[in-house]
Amino acid sequence: MNTMPQSNFIKRRIVYVDDKVQKWLLITLITLEILLVSGTLWVLYWQMDSVVEANLFRVHFSGKPNIYSLLLEIALIGLSGLVVINVPMLWITGWMWERHVNSILKPFRELMSKVEALDFSEDAAAHTPHKVVDLVLAWRHTERQRMLKLRTEIAKLNGLGELPDAEARHRASASLEAIRELLPD
Repeated sequence: MNTMPQSNFIKRRIVYVDDKVQKWLLITLITLEILLVSGTLWVLYWQMDSVVEANLFRVHFSGKPNIYSLLLEIALIGLSGLVVINVPMLWITGWMWERHVNSILKPFRELMSKVEALDFSEDAAAHTPHKVVDLVLAWRHTERQRMLKLRTEIAKLNGLGELPDAEARHRASASLEAIRELLPD
């Protein structure tokens, strides 16, 4: 069967959000950024104030360094300080987020690999309780129940043996109908 690829307009858009963790990471990042920028501006203010004070009453050119180069140097030091602090902070935040996502995906992947191997045995609760893992566990539980019913119906068919009379054929067709209902569409 030839299927046409869906356009980007039709494709389902899924946004993966973990509000609990993302909210606190965002609040922490914004708070740290505000503190960092405020601290940097305060340090820059005092450093630039000392440069301006040293050159405020200078009427004639003297051997002192040019004020613009001093102000540029102070601004570059402040900017590099922001970068030096921001890069590790963002790296640590990314590492924390990746760790959290992997703590959810690891049990999810394990459960899905069991499904791929048609292993619907009961599992203990996941180490990291999360809505996604809970949904997979619930789905696997319903699939386990469905497979057990399917196994029971197939066992009924095996017990029938030859179908000489109408009663046995009727039971066999009822079992086959039950199996059809249990199988996915």
